[in-house]
Amino acid sequence: MKKVVLFSFYFILVSSITAQKSKKVYVELAKEAGYNGDWKTAEFYYTKIIALYPRDSTAYFERAICKEGQHDYKGAIEDYTIQGKINPSEPDNFFLRGRDRQKIKDYKNAISDYNKTIEMEPDNPDAYRFRGQIKEILGQKEEALKDYSKALELKPYSDAYYDRGLLKYKMNDLNPALSDLDNAIEIDSLFDVALMYRGLIKMTQKNYTSSLKDLNDAIKINPKNKLYYLKRGQLKLAMGQKNEACKDFILYKKYGGTLNKKYNCK
Repeated sequence: MKKVVLFSFYFILVSSITAQKSKKVYVELAKEAGYNGDWKTAEFYYTKIIALYPRDSTAYFERAICKEGQHDYKGAIEDYTIQGKINPSEPDNFFLRGRDRQKIKDYKNAISDYNKTIEMEPDNPDAYRFRGQIKEILGQKEEALKDYSKALELKPYSDAYYDRGLLKYKMNDLNPALSDLDNAIEIDSLFDVALMYRGLIKMTQKNYTSSLKDLNDAIKINPKNKLYYLKRGQLKLAMGQKNEACKDFILYKKYGGTLNKKYNCK
């Protein structure tokens, strides 16, 4: 009987050591694949780890990231959900699940995840910012502004200034919108879409010279964005430069835009 017990103990011990060695190898292989952007292979190795250790919360978390890399957001949500049940004290799990739910337009559950993140980590500016984006989509503009402002209170960063500035622009609150976009561009001088919207506000205010500079700068940063050419063409029309405007409209079409018939360029 002692021999049977000892053998069983020895077998379990050897199996455990073998599994640990296998896990270490799989982790290294998964990390290497992930580093090279081979998300499918990395997911394969994390699945191997999960088969050995079904309650390894880190493996589910990492596999979710691999699925995100392949745009499998529903699969990532499933892994974050399992990981959250195993380790419910990790706020990143809820935040990242919220991001994936936002991407598939599951807004109700995404807000729930951001609420949970904020409850656990009240100084997370991105949780407020992304929750604000959903509230804006749902038409809750004032609530969205509050979330953007809270994000900026925690961390003055370009993306949050841009989001708040763009919402103010949509609400026709132009000078405060201009101020937010100024701040976004001051932090990130290569923020091309912020430059475009600042240019549009200046165009509305008939500050054409400054508007043209912003649109020129946006195009220098991102010369293949067709929308920038359309907007610069519209600005040049407002400035009475039809021939120059037509050059931009031709570029707009070149990059895939469909030109309205009212812009008659031959």
